[in-house]
Amino acid sequence: MDNKAKALCFFYRHPPSKKTKSLFYTKIAAMVTKKDGTHPTRDAVCEAVATFSHSKGAVGRPIGFRKTKKQDDTTILKTFETLRPPGHGVDSRMIHEKLPKKLRENISRRTVIRRLADKNFLPQKKIQKSDPGPTLMQRRLAFGRAHEEKSAVAWKNELQVVGDMKEFTFYPRKLRPKFAQLRAPWTYMTKKEKMKPAFVRPKRWFLKKDYKLVKKQKVFGFTTSTGSSLAFLVPTPFTTEKWAVLLRTKVYPFLKKTFPHRDEFQMLLDGERLLHGAAAKVVMAEKGIDFLPDWPKYSPDLNPQENVWAWAEKDLRKKEKDEDTFETFQQRVLKAVRAYPSGQKLIPDMAKRIENLIAAKGAMLKC
Repeated sequence: MDNKAKALCFFYRHPPSKKTKSLFYTKIAAMVTKKDGTHPTRDAVCEAVATFSHSKGAVGRPIGFRKTKKQDDTTILKTFETLRPPGHGVDSRMIHEKLPKKLRENISRRTVIRRLADKNFLPQKKIQKSDPGPTLMQRRLAFGRAHEEKSAVAWKNELQVVGDMKEFTFYPRKLRPKFAQLRAPWTYMTKKEKMKPAFVRPKRWFLKKDYKLVKKQKVFGFTTSTGSSLAFLVPTPFTTEKWAVLLRTKVYPFLKKTFPHRDEFQMLLDGERLLHGAAAKVVMAEKGIDFLPDWPKYSPDLNPQENVWAWAEKDLRKKEKDEDTFETFQQRVLKAVRAYPSGQKLIPDMAKRIENLIAAKGAMLKC
C-alpha cells in the first residue's frame, strides 16, 4: 500500500473524534483501495495501522523493530522443521496454523514467511524436466493459433465435454511416509537443500521390490460445460472394444441426460490410440460424438480435466487412512473426482489456456 492508503487505514481505525466509532480491520479492508484498484487484505490493514505513526506522518516500522522475539523465531523454525522433513511439501498457511495460539494470533503468515527467509528458506519448485521439443511446440502453437479467436463463451457453446484418463496409485502403509515426501512439487528450502537427493523429485520413487507392493487404478473422468461430471473405474485390461462399450453405456447416456436437446456432441479427449480405435469410431458416429480436431499429442497441460486430477489427488491423500484397503481406495478415488467444486469453469478456461499457449510460443504451461 502507498502512504495515502496506509494513512486512511490508520484514520478509520483511530478516528480523531471520539464520537466517531473505530472500524474493524475487515471493514477497513473493504473500504480502502490500493493503486492497482484492489483492496488490501485484513493482515495488510493490521500492519498498516500498527506501523503508521500519525503524529509524525511517517510510514514503516522503526529501524530494528521486529514483530517477534528470538523465542518466537525459534518456535516458528521448530514448527517448520516438524512439518517439513526433508523433501516434504509445506506452505506458510500450514505452518501458521500449527503455531501456539498466542503466537498465531499475534503474527500473520507474512511474518512466518519473513522468518523463514531470514534463514534462507524460500518457496522453490523441485527440479524436474518438462520440454516438449521444437516439433511438438510448433504443433501446439498451430493448435493455439487455430482457436485464438474463441472467447470463454464460445468455448462453452461449442465444446460440450472434456475427458481424460488418470492412474491413481494405492500405496501400502509402509510406503506412505516416503510417498508424502516425494510427491510434493515444491516446498520451502535453501539453495543448498535444493540439490540434495531428498529434495529432488526422482524418476523412480521406490525400489523394484517396493513397487510390487503398490496397486494402480485408472479412472475415466468427464466434465461438461454445465459443470456436470461423470467418473468410473477403467477395466483391466482396457481395449478399444471395452472403450466402445463404455461410450455406448456410460458416456453417451451421460451426455444425453445433460444435454437432452442435442443430437451431436463435441468432446475434448487426449490422443491415446486406444480411444480412437475402429470400434470406438463406430459408436461415436452412431451417437453423434466427435472429438475436438487437431489436438496436439502429449499436451496434458491444455486439457482442463487435468485440474480435476490435481484437486482429487490432494483431496484423496488428505482423507487417506492407514487401515484403507485397495477396495476402499478405489471408492475414495471416485468420490474425490466427483467432488471437484469448479466443474463449470473448466471448459470456459480453455480461452485462457490458448492465450497462455500462444504467449509461451507452444511451450508447456505452468498451470
